[in-house]
Amino acid sequence: MSRELTGLLVHDLKNQLGHLEAELAVLGQQVPAVAAAHQHCAQLRQRLVAYLTIYGGDERGLVAQLEDESPAAFLASLAQLASRPEGAPLALVLEPPPPPFWYFDARLVRLALEAALHNAWRFARTQVWLSAQAQSGGLLLVVEDDGAGLGAKDPSAQSSTGLGMALCAAVARAHRREALVGRVSLVPRPGGGTRFELWLP
Repeated sequence: MSRELTGLLVHDLKNQLGHLEAELAVLGQQVPAVAAAHQHCAQLRQRLVAYLTIYGGDERGLVAQLEDESPAAFLASLAQLASRPEGAPLALVLEPPPPPFWYFDARLVRLALEAALHNAWRFARTQVWLSAQAQSGGLLLVVEDDGAGLGAKDPSAQSSTGLGMALCAAVARAHRREALVGRVSLVPRPGGGTRFELWLP
């Protein structure tokens, strides 16, 4: 099967999942048991979007379409719209204030942070944090959780494909400024848990 045809088929499947997700969202408001199915459908659609994003890159990888964005407004929007399971609440931390604006591809960065957030929600005990700050001449976007930390067994019993970190790394590399290239890291969080960092030049 050709690359083009495969891409078209996956795009169609993604669209159909989007319709199913919308229907489950309505049913979930009427039947609580359907809410879990809605969440699983949303996660599957996000995996497909991540796959399409990586698959769509050429030999050079993803190409970011940089635009002037407000990091604070971007994170506030993400915190409101992110589809998340019941459980640990999300805290938006904007102190100290991030830079008033930065040039990045909001669509790609949203995909990366959504992947990081869903991973954090799987492991968090009581809280997930989302923040941004200036660091080393770049913009640092951070997702933290208070879970068991790196290497912990996934409490959701879901198998990990590694697609989330692959997507985040591809998004980071797509952001370049002269000799500087974006990067991601996953490190222990001070006080327990895990800290995901996406640095954009």
